[in-house]
Amino acid sequence: MSSSSSSGGSARRGTRRRLLLAVSSREKLRRRFNQRGLDRIEEALEGYKEGLARRRFTLRVAFLDDASSMSAFGLKPTRRITDVSAKSAIDRLIGKLAKSPGTSISVLLLGGGEVIPYFRLSNPTRDSDASVPTDNPYGCKPGAVTAEKCLLPERPVGRMPDGNGSSVKLLVTQIENAAKASTLLPGAKTALGYTAAVWKKASQQVWSELGWKGTLRVSLPLSYVDVKASWFKRKDCLYFNLHGSDREPHWFGQKGVSFTTALSPANVRRFNRRESVVLTEACYGAIEMRRKKETSIALSFLSSGSLCMVGSTCVAYGALVPPLSEADLIALHFFGNVKKGMPVGEALLNARAQLAASAISRQGYLDDDDRKTLLQFVLFGDPTLRIQPHSLGSDKDAKDA
Repeated sequence: MSSSSSSGGSARRGTRRRLLLAVSSREKLRRRFNQRGLDRIEEALEGYKEGLARRRFTLRVAFLDDASSMSAFGLKPTRRITDVSAKSAIDRLIGKLAKSPGTSISVLLLGGGEVIPYFRLSNPTRDSDASVPTDNPYGCKPGAVTAEKCLLPERPVGRMPDGNGSSVKLLVTQIENAAKASTLLPGAKTALGYTAAVWKKASQQVWSELGWKGTLRVSLPLSYVDVKASWFKRKDCLYFNLHGSDREPHWFGQKGVSFTTALSPANVRRFNRRESVVLTEACYGAIEMRRKKETSIALSFLSSGSLCMVGSTCVAYGALVPPLSEADLIALHFFGNVKKGMPVGEALLNARAQLAASAISRQGYLDDDDRKTLLQFVLFGDPTLRIQPHSLGSDKDAKDA
């Protein structure tokens, strides 16, 4: 993260139909994982359907490029999947599924950006990013494919990345974990926080406003060699405000002009075992294309048990000190909404709207950094998952050194 330079209507109770529309490319998955791997994915989806049913959700799966799959919806397949063609197909699917009054639909993209492409929208800022990779358009109205029209999606969207096609296990693990979580979710009572020293004051405000107690860990002086199992033990929510990079797999701490490796993918794979909800403010915290779990902290979290991960696809912005801004507000409002019992996809939708409202209230408009922030945060995981709406506190484990 860099320092800042400047749903639809509900039906009557008891009549709402809740759907999760999972979409992918059968041909791309087959090429990445062969037929046997594709069979494992489809088998996992059958178990996922049963898990969601226990939570009173209906799972509908559509392979956008497969004639038999799309014909089940009365639609023709999409032969060449691009960002625009995938969105068009998803919009048509939603049009078919939403005909019943009171239908609530969330979208799940199965596969990374090489399977269902990210949109690469114009970058509102003048930083080093040529564009902003985002999934926002998949949650917007039909035809909305520009940055200005996709700042505030109206439909929850999540993605389960596949780890660059290195092994089908990562995607299958995410599907199976989401199916199990359909009946047993963590309690949102405990948290881990880890920040760069340069952002300690801003992170401390996020931590305090969420009611988290215990230790907010700081790098420097801490580094990746200090990370231990007790940090992650029985922690439901994991909050990180560290530096990230599009060239390095690690997240970094900073104090003054000194930097250090604060967290590594190996740390996560070794110590993370909880069905946790993760958010990072790190630049490139959600980078996954051409990465494997060994070279991506985000994928390491997903492969080792975390239920969802929210992060930025590119350079992110936030405050050095309060008042909070941009990514800090996404973190504050996302976890605050999770605390209220919102599904994680809805929690992110509302966090974007709350950021926009705060910026307009403070300065009368959305500046370039605000616009970029609204576009760049993506959700990895099932957007319909929710955790128990208990107090977001911290147990005695948070005080472990």
